[in-house]
Amino acid sequence: MFPFSVTRKLVSSPQPPASGQSGCELIAFDAEQLNVFSAEVRYCEPHWHPAPELILVLSGSFSMAVSEETHPLAAGEMLYINAEEVHSLEAREPASSLLTVQFSPHLFDKTHRTPRLEFRTTHETLSESDRRIYRALASLIENLIRQASAFSRIAAVYLLLDALEKGASPALKSQIHARDIVLIKESIEFINQHFDEDLTLGQIAEQAGVSYHHFSRTFKKVSNHNFKEYLTLIRTNKARQLLKDTQIPITEISQICGFREHKHLIFAFNKYCSMTPTEFRKRYLSSLNIPQSEIEMAEDCRCLPLNEPLLNQLVALAEHPCPQTVTTR
Repeated sequence: MFPFSVTRKLVSSPQPPASGQSGCELIAFDAEQLNVFSAEVRYCEPHWHPAPELILVLSGSFSMAVSEETHPLAAGEMLYINAEEVHSLEAREPASSLLTVQFSPHLFDKTHRTPRLEFRTTHETLSESDRRIYRALASLIENLIRQASAFSRIAAVYLLLDALEKGASPALKSQIHARDIVLIKESIEFINQHFDEDLTLGQIAEQAGVSYHHFSRTFKKVSNHNFKEYLTLIRTNKARQLLKDTQIPITEISQICGFREHKHLIFAFNKYCSMTPTEFRKRYLSSLNIPQSEIEMAEDCRCLPLNEPLLNQLVALAEHPCPQTVTTR
C-alpha cells in the first residue's frame, strides 16, 4: 500500500478516462477496497481523487489545505477529506509523519452512499464520538497488521465508516460553484501536462473561457495556491526528478522544466527545498550510501511500516487522544 506520490499518474490524453474520473491520482486498493499507508511526508502538491480519506498525524505537525480552508494538524489529530476535494499538505516540522486510510468508491452504492462529512479533531474539543473513531481506526489497523480473517477486516472497515458518519457533521455546501471547481481541476491538469511551456495566467483563463480576475480568484480558492506559485512548484518537482534520475546538466534541466533562466530554477529550489539544485543532486547521490533511517531532507515522502509500535500508538490514542510520538521505522 503506497501514498499517492508513489502511485500518481497524470492523464496524458485530452479525453477523460472511461470511468469519467479525471483526477490527478490513481489509487491501488486491496481486497478490502482500502489503501492504508504510513509515511513521513514533507510536501504533497494539490490533487484529488474519487476516494474519501481519513488522515491521522502520527508525529510532528502539518498544514492541510482542503478546498477553501487550511487546517493546522498536530500529532494525534485527525481530518476527513471528502471524495473529489482538492487538497494538499506541507509538514510544519522535520520528520512529520501520518497515517492515511483511503476508502475505495466500490465500498459504496446507491443505498450506502459515500459519506460527505465535516470531521476534524483537536485536542481541545474531543468528544466521546471522537474517541469511538480513534478506537475504530485502531481496530482496523490491528486487523490489517495481524492479518485477521477477510470478514473481520471488511467489518472493521465498515465499523470505522459507521463511527465517522455518527461522529461527524454533514459537509457544508461549497461556496464555489461546481462548474468553477471542474474548470480549475481541468486547468490544474493542463498545467501538469504543459508545465514546460511558456504558460501565463491570462492564457489559461482565456482557454477556460473566463476572465483573468475570475480565474485568478477561483484558482486560489480551489487549489490554495496562486497560479504562478503552483506552476513554479510543479516545475520544481519535475526538476527534482530529473536531478535524481538523470545526469542531464542542471542548466539544461531548467530549460526542460520551463524555467526561462537557470537563476529562476536556483531561486525556486532555495525557496521550496532550502538548497540549490547542485546541492540537491549531491545530497541525493550521497544519500544512496547512508543508512535508510536518515531520511534525505529533500525527499517528499518515505513510506513507514504498518507494525506493532504503530498499533501501540493507535491504541494509546484511542484511550487518551493527545500528542504522542512513536518511532515506526
